[in-house]
Amino acid sequence: MTVLRHIPAMSDSELSKLFYNALEFLRKGKQTELAKDIKLAVLDEWDKRLEQFKSGAYKADTPEQGVLSTIGYRVGKDGMDEESRQYLLDYAMRDRLPAVGSPAHMAEWGEPGTRDRYRKLHRVLQVFISSAKTLGKMDKAKREWESDLKYIELIWGHLK
Repeated sequence: MTVLRHIPAMSDSELSKLFYNALEFLRKGKQTELAKDIKLAVLDEWDKRLEQFKSGAYKADTPEQGVLSTIGYRVGKDGMDEESRQYLLDYAMRDRLPAVGSPAHMAEWGEPGTRDRYRKLHRVLQVFISSAKTLGKMDKAKREWESDLKYIELIWGHLK
């Protein structure tokens, strides 16, 4: 049970992968006792990290795939039109989000229609814009993120 000892030191992304693998083992009926133990240990660790996050003592890792991409938001060359992006941004602000990454990461998004949700979405778009400036060759994506940032400021800015 070496893996169980290492769970507290694992990143949120590593825990997500381990959790998924444990569920796959359970689904396939393989090493079920170990898979159950791992699943419970990961859930316990996520609970601890969530409590630490709530007290300000923990910053969640950014998952490999974020909330916006999980709901289908895309910009740039293979992106979507403005109306579709705005629909998804409104969805992200007012509705329940899919679980992405750790519970502590999801807690950063706050509840629908709240200041926390607005601030997180605003920060994410700002990071995207900043990354586009640094990486270059992302002019279309950068313009669309800037447009989307202005949109959420206009529609949801009263929450800031």
